Parts: sequence; structure tokens; C-alpha cells
Amino acid sequence: MSFLDVIATLGRQWIVTVAGLITTAALIWGATTVEQPVYTARSLVLLVPSEQAVGKGGNPFLALGGLDLPARVVVAYYESDVAKARFTSDSPEAEYVVAIEESTRGPVIAVDVTDATPQRTLETLDLLTASIPVELERLQAEVDAPQNAVVSTLVLAKDERAAIDTSGTVRMIIAAAGVGLVVTVVGAVAIDGLQRSRARSRMPVTGPPVLKPSSDKPPTVRLPAVKTPADRTLPPWNNPAPESRDRRKDDASSRASAAETR
Repeated sequence: MSFLDVIATLGRQWIVTVAGLITTAALIWGATTVEQPVYTARSLVLLVPSEQAVGKGGNPFLALGGLDLPARVVVAYYESDVAKARFTSDSPEAEYVVAIEESTRGPVIAVDVTDATPQRTLETLDLLTASIPVELERLQAEVDAPQNAVVSTLVLAKDERAAIDTSGTVRMIIAAAGVGLVVTVVGAVAIDGLQRSRARSRMPVTGPPVLKPSSDKPPTVRLPAVKTPADRTLPPWNNPAPESRDRRKDDASSRASAAETR
């Protein structure tokens, strides 16, 4: 079935088409209600090397090479169930991801927070960002790290406003619209085909014309009369006169007698 055939079918089944479009609009509205936009915010925290690693008068940014492992230890803590329950208890809809920022080659920790409102998103982001140096210090204290070898942190960047994210809502709207339109087209085509099939079944069946025998007698053909041999008249040479026949017989007898005499 071509596209024009589908359009023609939708036109014939306009009641089904209108009902399907109304249902599709309802599905889209439901999708926007179920999947509402969310808000996101982000911060970047850099691990700074200790005084012992930098040295007197050294530049901390030139000694970042050995801090990748401490950064991954901190990230592992925030991915635990205990940390997630702690930082999302005030907002059940909040979600966060603490991971190493792969776009840089240094010990940079990226904190991404998602929540239903911009205010709660920023509050969770502030809480997580402020807890990173505390947790880092706690982990180093548990291993009895010397004071001059303690790694510190530096906040590189932090969002002051939450950005709206409508990607989930858009995906739900597209899915709802696709389902509604597909159901509308399939329903209209199915109903149109059923109606056409019923219409064909109600039509009388017509076959080839049947020739009825005619009551009139066929015309009589008269053949020419055939004469029997007895009725035929032979030509004169085939029917000699009786006198000629007798004379030939006498001549034949005399010739035979003459032959015997010789």
C-alpha cells in the first residue's frame, strides 16, 4: 500500500482518524505529565598535592601526576550505597554521579546532580562539593598520613544556576506520538479492509452467460433427389438397339463356324 492509498483510507475512515488523533494528543499530554523536565548542575574539584610532594617554593600544578589514585578512592566512596543514601535522603528524586573527569589528564573530580527543582539541585550540589575535602581528609586520617603529606582540594568550577533538561520529556513525547499515529493508521486500514471485504461478499456472484436451448425447430434443409441406377438413362452408345445386338451375335456365330471349317 502506497502513501497515497494510506491517505485515501484515512479520508474514508475519517471517524477513526479523528478518534486516533484525539487519543494521540491525550497520550502526548500524559507523557508530559509523567516525564517532567529535570534540572542539572555540575562542579569540578581538583586534588592539590601535599607540601612534601611540591617542595619548598614549588608549583602544585606541576606535581599532579601522582594524585589519580587518591581521586579514584574518593570517587569509589561516593558510588557506595551508604553515600547515596546519605546525600539523597532529603530529596528522594535527586540523583548524582561523582566520577573522574576524563576530559582532563589530572586528578579532577566531576560532580553531576539531577533533581526535580532547581533549588534542590543546587542544594545537593553544594552538599556534595563541600563534602569532598572532608571525606578526603577522613580517608587520609584513617591511614595516618603525615600532616605535610596530606592532599587537599580546590574547587575549579561550580554552577550557580541549574539548567533545565527536557531530553527525557522529548523522548516520551516522541514515543507517545509514534504509538498513537501507528495505532490510528493500522486501525483505519484494518477497518477499511474489513468493510470492503464485507461489501464484496454481499455482491451477487455473476458467472458467464448460460445458453438456453431454443424451443424453435431448426430449419429443414432439402437435399437434391438421388436417382437409383434403374432410373438412370444411359447414353445411346451404352444402350444399343436390340436389332444391333442380334446382328452382332449372328456375325460372331458365323465367324466362329468359318474358323472351325478352316
